[in-house]
Amino acid sequence: MKAKYTKIPYKRKKVSITSSKNKNDNSSLRAEIVEYAMRFIGNPYVWGGTSLTKGADCSGFVQSVFKSKGIKLPRTSKKQAKGGKTVSIGKHKPGDLLFYRKNGQVNHVALYIGNNKVIHASNPKSGIKISKYDYRKPYKAVSYID
Repeated sequence: MKAKYTKIPYKRKKVSITSSKNKNDNSSLRAEIVEYAMRFIGNPYVWGGTSLTKGADCSGFVQSVFKSKGIKLPRTSKKQAKGGKTVSIGKHKPGDLLFYRKNGQVNHVALYIGNNKVIHASNPKSGIKISKYDYRKPYKAVSYID
């Protein structure tokens, strides 16, 4: 027995595919930065360090994470806070940097990872770890991605 087929008219539609590298959509890059940073949880804090495996301080940690994605950041948290694009606290996104002050001076930086949390090179005792983003009062948020 031979099957009968009915031809159904098909109208082609134009489909536009947008790359995730689109300058208006950096969510993929943000996710990559966060995922990469998370690999180093538990690694040591070393003042003045920039090694993600042997030890980094807060600014060396974020500088090295961003460097892995081809994004250049200044070396110190104070200079990092002056660069990039300022974002309102509360409007920050994963991949943005949060800065903290002591005695009116920026003295710490952390990478916002979403869900009200940051990853940062905290201190020699706890090393690179995750904390609530407001474990200290954030002073400023900056994006080096948008």
